[in-house]
Amino acid sequence: MTRRLTVLCAAKLHRNQLERHLELLEHIPEVERVLVVRRESLSSRLTKVENIGFLPGSRGIEMARFGATISRVLKQYEVNWVLGFNPVHWGSTAFALAQSHQVKTSLSLIGMDFKQLQRWWGLPFMQATKAADAVTVTGETMRERMIELGVNADRLHVLPHSVDVQRFSPEREVQRWDLVAVGQLVARKRMDVIIDAVAILRSRGKDVRVGILGKGRLEAQLRARAHEHGVSDLVEFLGYRDDVEQVLKSARVFCLMSEWEGVPFALMEAMAAGLVPIMTQVGTIGDWVRHGENGLLVEVGKPEQLAASLERALGADGERMREQLLAERARLSFGPGIQVWRGIFGLPADEL
Repeated sequence: MTRRLTVLCAAKLHRNQLERHLELLEHIPEVERVLVVRRESLSSRLTKVENIGFLPGSRGIEMARFGATISRVLKQYEVNWVLGFNPVHWGSTAFALAQSHQVKTSLSLIGMDFKQLQRWWGLPFMQATKAADAVTVTGETMRERMIELGVNADRLHVLPHSVDVQRFSPEREVQRWDLVAVGQLVARKRMDVIIDAVAILRSRGKDVRVGILGKGRLEAQLRARAHEHGVSDLVEFLGYRDDVEQVLKSARVFCLMSEWEGVPFALMEAMAAGLVPIMTQVGTIGDWVRHGENGLLVEVGKPEQLAASLERALGADGERMREQLLAERARLSFGPGIQVWRGIFGLPADEL
């Protein structure tokens, strides 16, 4: 008899991020329903997701309503697993309630959670992480550090940020941009470094066309910076778009100069589409981008390094790195991530 699972998911993640994480569960036949406790509903494209919302309020009130909703769901449904994204503090709250109902829990460390767990005030959340039945991380670097901090190695799983490789295909269209960046226009994403690098290259007589896809409070400031540096004609702000794959097909290089990331989905999508990545060596990005082989790594806040890397990625070296990316696309597909979840849930690995 086929085992059927009901999974409860608790997360504070942005809608697009959470949908990408839960997309893997759509491809596991034994997962029958995914109950998502979140203030704002996810889209209807995920067929197994059932949205269970709660009213907004101040931070304390919202957390109380979040906890009460999870408790109610655990009483109402026969839940097999609770998946807690953002252990600080949403996932840890879900963990505590799952324990009281004797339901297994998996906590997922994605980006900032990893750093927050290591601060003095992160101790209770670290204790929850150590006690969870499973913990997922974004790469080997993060896994090794969590072992050093006392998390049982047998409970740790590297969960790749898998993408739909059919949607993000390497088919090229008419090239509109040399470089594309995807991310919120906020301070830690350091889009200013990209603008500065473009200005450096223009001063050397080399124009690089850039498309910046995303929205955020720094958009006006970044536009002004491009104007002041004399490159506003080269930097196009694309806003938020649902057709990211079309943007990627019209470029050659992908770039993020973030001060911190775990490993962004945008990077995996760009690599699947065959764009040579230029990234800062933060989080677990170095586990996926190997400098000089399938992309380039630079230091945070170094536009001169980025300018040099852009020249390299847009030349013959870039073509060689792109060939390497295309040779290893399979590791970015849903398959590896599905197998990780199957292992966590105790399902046979050969049933897809």
